[in-house]
Amino acid sequence: MEFIEWKEINHNGKKRSICPKCSHNRHKNKTDKCLSINHDKGTAYCHHCEAVSFKEDVSIETEKHFKLPIQTWKNYTKLSDKLVKYLESRKIKQSTAIKLGWSEEEYYQPSLQKKVSNLVFNAFEGETLVNKKYRSGGKRFTQSAGTKSIFYNINSAIGKKKVYIVEGEFDVAALIEVDKNSVISVPNGANDNDEYWMNSEKYIKDVKHFVIAVDNDEKGIILRDKIAQRLGRHRCSYIEFKGKDANDDLITGDLIESINNEIRFPVSGTFKIDDLYNGIMNLYDNGLPKTLYPKSKYWNGFKDCYSVMRGQLSIGTGIPSHGKSNFTDDYVLNLINDYDLKASWFSPEHSPMSLYHTNLSEKVIGKNFWGKVQGKEVDRISKQELEKYKEWGNEKIYLTDCEAGNLPTWDWLLKKFEEQMYSFGIDIFVIDAFNKVLLPKGNKLEEINIVLTKLTHFAQSNNVIVFLVAHPTKMQKNEQGLYGVPTLYDVSGSADFRNQTHNGYTIYRHFYDEVNNTENETEFFNMKTKFNFQGEIGSSVKFKYCLQNGRFYIGHEEPLGYLWEKTETNEIKKEEYKIPLIDNSEAFADADEIPF
Repeated sequence: MEFIEWKEINHNGKKRSICPKCSHNRHKNKTDKCLSINHDKGTAYCHHCEAVSFKEDVSIETEKHFKLPIQTWKNYTKLSDKLVKYLESRKIKQSTAIKLGWSEEEYYQPSLQKKVSNLVFNAFEGETLVNKKYRSGGKRFTQSAGTKSIFYNINSAIGKKKVYIVEGEFDVAALIEVDKNSVISVPNGANDNDEYWMNSEKYIKDVKHFVIAVDNDEKGIILRDKIAQRLGRHRCSYIEFKGKDANDDLITGDLIESINNEIRFPVSGTFKIDDLYNGIMNLYDNGLPKTLYPKSKYWNGFKDCYSVMRGQLSIGTGIPSHGKSNFTDDYVLNLINDYDLKASWFSPEHSPMSLYHTNLSEKVIGKNFWGKVQGKEVDRISKQELEKYKEWGNEKIYLTDCEAGNLPTWDWLLKKFEEQMYSFGIDIFVIDAFNKVLLPKGNKLEEINIVLTKLTHFAQSNNVIVFLVAHPTKMQKNEQGLYGVPTLYDVSGSADFRNQTHNGYTIYRHFYDEVNNTENETEFFNMKTKFNFQGEIGSSVKFKYCLQNGRFYIGHEEPLGYLWEKTETNEIKKEEYKIPLIDNSEAFADADEIPF
């Protein structure tokens, strides 16, 4: 790829200019303003010769946060005959490898415990080498330590309207072989992480159309969905290769056919049968869609009462101090653990944020943060266990708040959620509570209806789950002096809380009553589910509440503590231990205050 010095561009603040690299050599249209300039990002791209330019020196900014590899890759660009023959066996020409800046170097492979010859994939941002990935025989990999994680071949995305995303460097080369030059690769196989997305954002933010062309296997399909989740399905399509990946299809001669058969994600407003046929056949072969519910044995049987799906809004209500917020937190934490999801909470009622994490960490670790409940000493979370909580939740739990002095509006909140979808790949959004976000001025009923419409549309169009906690109107006590169970029609402000939402539930607490022999229990009521296979409207499940760790559990199960902890294989290890129960007859399920 050719580069242009920013100082060579004669732009005078304009967005288009002639290209100092190619315009003077063109036989025709020498004055054509073929160079697009993005002053906000500090990049420029020529639509004729495909040269790019960067206003700032990437190396200076990168060195503030990362190590830079030694910039001597050009010393190793001569490829051995053996390596060239290997590339040719994969239908990749030597000229393509040179175009991508691949090199061949002697380097220490940890798994082999010795120096060996490596094919090196040099990753560039502008003209700066920011990362080096080494591949030796036997498919052994290592990479330069402490360097910047970024989409491989990111320069090719600058100024482009359509960009392909693949799962490896050989797949980048394969697409270049069939003249698809705007192609980038995730840097670490099928692993999705926040870092390379944030480092690449300014280069791909304005791309109109992404074609997700990752591996055609189980991990690749999971990665495909996570990529579409971040970018927004409305601007994505995907490829189903005949082989495992783009390079396989290049070898078999099927690549052009595969990439010409893009499949759009079903998000547009009008659909032909062709658009939906894969989904129809999936239902035919595999039955009803999968719903999400806590898999823990302490929630055993709950899925028959209530479950959720992507693309849905769920509204939870309940009398103050009956536990609706605490229950929703426990429910969401179980979902993100059981299905490897990420969740973002907007919960100004539970400020400050660090204090909110004391409640969440108790549910995750299974022990009390403070070591004392109702004046009694209990097992306290250790600092080592808090480290494990951080390790488990650092890319699963996100808290959202306004910057100092600003008031939250619904437009601000949904925009913030969209940003979080890109940067972090969020799957679940929790809003606690509805009345903590400012409604626009105007008729209250109309504004509530508009907000709920926006929330349902946001969930559907982005394939995410939204939980909204909403307070009911002041309830009246019955003859026994007890409040009734509020429904969604009782939510303060509008009946649209029942009419608009896909799903809804009420959390109701039965206080201990020695006279009537009633236990202290929290009851979950299914007030609405969109589809009958998601649960039974009107059904309920009774939970007990563990004061020591803030977890809810089905009454007939004896609660155990268990630690959600990432292992080296990213699986969740559950270490169980007994919890000595404390009487919770006088306790509130909502833990808004420090519990001692």
